[in-house]
Amino acid sequence: MISARKWLASPSLLAPIPLPRPRETHFWYIVPDEVQQPSLLNQYMDLLSTSERDDVSCMKDDKLRKRALLARVLVRSTLARYTNQQLHPRSLNFRKNNYGKPEIGIDVEEKQRKLRNNILSFARRYFSRHEVDYLQAFSDPEIQRQEFIKLWTLKEAYVKALGRGFSAAPFSAFTIRFRGGEGMHNPGELRSDASQIILEASDDPKNLTDNWKFALFELASSHYAAICIEKDDCIKGNGSGSLRLKAWKTLPFVEDECVSGTDAIVSISGLL
Repeated sequence: MISARKWLASPSLLAPIPLPRPRETHFWYIVPDEVQQPSLLNQYMDLLSTSERDDVSCMKDDKLRKRALLARVLVRSTLARYTNQQLHPRSLNFRKNNYGKPEIGIDVEEKQRKLRNNILSFARRYFSRHEVDYLQAFSDPEIQRQEFIKLWTLKEAYVKALGRGFSAAPFSAFTIRFRGGEGMHNPGELRSDASQIILEASDDPKNLTDNWKFALFELASSHYAAICIEKDDCIKGNGSGSLRLKAWKTLPFVEDECVSGTDAIVSISGLL
């Protein structure tokens, strides 16, 4: 949850953005390797709260410290855009829920992410039986690894949307399925044109949960990104619940680039 103090902003601080329309989702991202200037990183650090600066500063790994800093700045600078320049990114105050987590249903994973353990052994420990069967049907190890990362990304997004975290909502307690216009996908059937991503309780496969809508897409040819949000009352039961996505690549206070409709965003499922 967020609260904030009013701030008289300079018109050129951050370009204001209109709030999303119904069924529209806005997505912003930073490429860490493109942020090199020490002066800009120092400026970003000044935007954080005291506790955030302490959390970032105590990280020993330079790469992790930089990513943690940029993640916090991305949240602050993006939210500030939607206040019609009434709030400064520094003025935003955050508090966590009872699980110590925010309630934002998004996850981004590297496509080339390496797994220390055997994929199927790992999946049997954390995934549902159907998801394990789905992965096991792929004979090509690389395709199997890619499908595993897609599932992991979607499941992370759902858990984050619940605001509970992995320990409070174990991955094995629910199943992610891909469903096209002709019904459920068969295990091992690679379909990039799936019209819908659906959620079901693992202990009762007939219990489909239609309160959530998902989108899965490829980001900048190097990552998978998943979005999970609760459906509006006016959308429940109508259509596939696909999202309209508007996406920006940003370097806060320096440059913004709208990447909607470009090769930077390639829909896998759930996007109009």
